[in-house]
Amino acid sequence: MLGGVRDRLNTVRVQLRLDPSSENEILSELCAHLEDRVEELRESGMTEEQAVRAAWLEFGPCRGVARELHEAHSVSNWPQAAMAALPHLLFGLLFAFRQWTNAFWLSIIIISVLGAVAYGWRHDKPTWFFTWLGYALTPLLVVGLLLVDRALGAPALGGSWWWWWACTVVYFAVVAAAYGIILAQTWKRDWLLGSLSVLPVLAVAGWVTNDRWNDVLAPKGGLLGIEPWVALSFLALAGMVIIFTRLKKRWLRVGVLLVAALVVLTMMAFSAGRGIDVAALAGMALVSLALVLAPALLDRRLGSRGEDGWADSVERRLHH
Repeated sequence: MLGGVRDRLNTVRVQLRLDPSSENEILSELCAHLEDRVEELRESGMTEEQAVRAAWLEFGPCRGVARELHEAHSVSNWPQAAMAALPHLLFGLLFAFRQWTNAFWLSIIIISVLGAVAYGWRHDKPTWFFTWLGYALTPLLVVGLLLVDRALGAPALGGSWWWWWACTVVYFAVVAAAYGIILAQTWKRDWLLGSLSVLPVLAVAGWVTNDRWNDVLAPKGGLLGIEPWVALSFLALAGMVIIFTRLKKRWLRVGVLLVAALVVLTMMAFSAGRGIDVAALAGMALVSLALVLAPALLDRRLGSRGEDGWADSVERRLHH
């Protein structure tokens, strides 16, 4: 592979934000076209550097080429879109039929989530993988919230308060380290997919905190009585995810994620049955906005992806 072509292809690759197999296939085709054109220009009397520059100018700026290729190849087909929405649908049905306390069905869904995450991790992390990943990570956060709740009530227990706070701090330190490792391996590809994996965390953690700290029927058994609202929120997320995976423009995808978060928050507000507390809703909206856009901020800190041997893979494809 010509050095100049390789450098420019790597610039395109960083901006593609696709799974490795798709990237290698696209880059192989692009590389073949570029190298053919470079050879033609060299035969006409240009130096290699001049030929590479002229050939690339015919294709256009790297960012423009990457954006067009991303829009053409990042749209999921209908089966993939349905797969991305499936975990939201499963949890929606779990609450719609009031089976969320049924250990059998809950276990089946959790095992399905873990199985889907393991499969997706081993198969280049397709777009649908990130929704399932969010549900796989959510139980860790829920346990942490329960520990915080226990620690806040610990002073009433006497001398054991320090034990609960110590457990809470250690737990969140371990979870933060685990989240950090996963972020480095997944969100670095595309922060929008990171935001997609945040939606389940936002929904589940939001309903848990809404139930516990807003006293929505808490004395009667937690979410009992508001299951229809919980089910609707998950079903709404399923629809939003399908729209997200079928859109081409990134700015439209960002809009869908923000609307999805707002829909969930609105349903939480109405579920209380006491009218909407505008101040509380605004506070929750700010927290949700921070969570949904956090991957975008982390994207800058994580930096550009390394080459990871992509050039060798492209070379092998070209020689077969």
